[in-house]
Amino acid sequence: MSEKTPMSRSRVTGTALLVGATSTVLVTAGATNALAAGPVSAPLSVADCTAAVLEVDEVGRRTVDGTTHIDFEIVKLPPRTPYDDEACVMYGDLAAMYWGDSEGNPIGAPGVRDGAGGDPFALFPGEAARLTVAKPDPDGRDPGECDPVEVAGVHLFFRNDEGAEYVPTRGADRICVDPAAGDSRFSPLTRP
Repeated sequence: MSEKTPMSRSRVTGTALLVGATSTVLVTAGATNALAAGPVSAPLSVADCTAAVLEVDEVGRRTVDGTTHIDFEIVKLPPRTPYDDEACVMYGDLAAMYWGDSEGNPIGAPGVRDGAGGDPFALFPGEAARLTVAKPDPDGRDPGECDPVEVAGVHLFFRNDEGAEYVPTRGADRICVDPAAGDSRFSPLTRP
């Protein structure tokens, strides 16, 4: 019996080696057949939406209870070359937002996101996303409590983007820079 035990182990090991060799041959044969059939296409990737491929315009504003709500439409531009991706990924919220002058200098505190950011979605050329920025209205506040300052526009930073989209305000816009007046806030990005 002691002689059968080493022999049994030998057979098991031999079988395992044979199975391993067969698997390697099958994998290699599969790769060869795939290459013979033509190039394998990789999964498609979609670039993130950045300020370079987006156009942002103010499309409306309203003042309710001492807060001005400004609506922006963010449109995906057509590809610059036929080799550019057609769609881009729009994340459900901005990375950052602040009011500023035309040189890019921030004025006041950065905006605060309202609620949770939405899910990412694909934005194709000509399609739009919406964003609302709300700011305390200086006209309805005591100037000593608001400390109103004129701004030239809003700077929007999209996720995974090194640049910013600068959107000039319509006319002379003012914000409250005193934190006691409240923060400017921005909504999640949505489809219209």
